[in-house]
Amino acid sequence: LDFRSGLGNNLEIGYTSTLKNNRYTYAIGLTYNEFNAEASNYATNYSWETKYLGIINKFSDNLSNTNSEWLSGIGITAFLNIGFVTATLISGKQFINNYYYDLGIHEDFSGILLQPFVGFSTQYNVSRNLKLNLGYNFSKTYNYISDIGFNFSKKQNEQYKILARKCIAT
Repeated sequence: LDFRSGLGNNLEIGYTSTLKNNRYTYAIGLTYNEFNAEASNYATNYSWETKYLGIINKFSDNLSNTNSEWLSGIGITAFLNIGFVTATLISGKQFINNYYYDLGIHEDFSGILLQPFVGFSTQYNVSRNLKLNLGYNFSKTYNYISDIGFNFSKKQNEQYKILARKCIAT
């Protein structure tokens, strides 16, 4: 099969707290992710559309407060981000040619996803209450039940993994 990643939305809302002289921040919140893909071969077309709701935990290191004075001189703050998301499927569809399958009833898509990530972001302070952010995260998701092995009765013949690269602009 020829696999192609699809487009999807990523929304986050939460609370951020500054730690240790504004160098580190911790954020916790809710996240909504859409992981979509397409595949095809000479006779069959496939597509997947999934929606996940979860909790994000993120630690950020303010690189502008350390040794990058050229960034703060133009009003840009740079961050190195690391964290994880735990999420569960709230809806999912698979299309094979003209047939629709509900992924929410399949055991392979049930349980909790664990999604560690690492990334880089920049922030520009437009005003005291308005900030523009642009960033890039790299992550890989693991199905908590099937990959880590808490479901001992399940035979593992197939696995799915979601590799996510996202550009964040808020």
